[in-house]
Amino acid sequence: MIMNNDLDSTKPRQQGLMRSNFSVTEGSMAEKNEFLGSMGHELRNPLANIIAQVETLQEGIYGPLEGAQKKAITAIQDSAKQLLQLIADVVDLGRIEAGAVPLTETACLVSELCAGSVAAVAGLVQSRSIQIVTEVQPPDLVVLADARRLQQIITELLSAAVLSMHTGGQLRLHITHDEGGLQLQTLGGVGQASSEPAHLLSRLGKVKPIGLALLQQLVQLHGGTFAVSEAAVQEVCMTLCLPLSRSSAVVPVQEPCLPEPAVSTEAALPASSRQPTILIADDQPALIAVTRNYLESVGFQVITARDGSEAIEQAATLQPDLILMDVRMPVVDGLSAIRQIRAATDPKTRDIAIVSLSGHASAADKEKCLAAGATAYLNKPFGVRELDRIIADHIRPERR
Repeated sequence: MIMNNDLDSTKPRQQGLMRSNFSVTEGSMAEKNEFLGSMGHELRNPLANIIAQVETLQEGIYGPLEGAQKKAITAIQDSAKQLLQLIADVVDLGRIEAGAVPLTETACLVSELCAGSVAAVAGLVQSRSIQIVTEVQPPDLVVLADARRLQQIITELLSAAVLSMHTGGQLRLHITHDEGGLQLQTLGGVGQASSEPAHLLSRLGKVKPIGLALLQQLVQLHGGTFAVSEAAVQEVCMTLCLPLSRSSAVVPVQEPCLPEPAVSTEAALPASSRQPTILIADDQPALIAVTRNYLESVGFQVITARDGSEAIEQAATLQPDLILMDVRMPVVDGLSAIRQIRAATDPKTRDIAIVSLSGHASAADKEKCLAAGATAYLNKPFGVRELDRIIADHIRPERR
């Protein structure tokens, strides 16, 4: 009896220890998620400078380019985009493992997501002279899913299948829905057949290990299954099953997005004789330099700040028309700087449009920036066309 009482008395301590361990685990996940966000931000910073420099060269800001130079610049741009995708994959993979990727279900038109994924791998498909044939049955199939993650799954599936094929082949993607959920199947030739699925999966992993690992993690996150098998001689079938429910909602088919017309230098110029002023607050000198060169070339006056403290002072004394505010800076970070500017006593300072610049690339980060008082949010790396659009949105005639 006494022994039983003694044992019973240890239960609260055991339960407390379990709660403590759970809290440590939750804390570790939060720390890992924050580290991944910081890592992504730091990796995107130099990449943002590369992409911005390339686009300013393409725009002829530093003079006209010859044919061979244009090809070289395009090759640099393509490689930078590939690197950006790899960074996004690594960060996403870590976030999933840290349990920091919530799924938000909405009614998704599968054919629309499929078209987006095909467009995302267009460069890879073209480089390997591969034709993708897609079939969604029924064509108006709608499921309840996280649209961004489902499209990411389809994209990674297509990418892995394309990379496993010989050049000049045809890849078939077939998507249906049955009692088990959403079924996705790719069929394409790989050249050298093998009767062991494990060997095939291993070979695919060597083709694009990060993308394949991300695909497997995303499928697992959805509670689905992923299998690779030999369908015929020199053909491999990759099959995904995701337990997603069909939706009765009617989702309108979006019209194909047409390329936006190039924004001319004249269009980017303000319509008044006074040069609007843009403050760039960033601790990356290279990115400041290239952004400043571009903005000045299209008619803006540019001032700079190396940290949040300088940005607050410049905002109060010079009251620029727009502030491009990096989130992570020394002395005072971007979010704190935004809050202090919004708390200024002078209404002209309080009302300055502020665009947060961040390499975190997550919905949660965007929400933090907007909650702090940012007018808009711009992911790093960004191109000059994105910069043109956001400036046009926030430097309006009534502010000049």
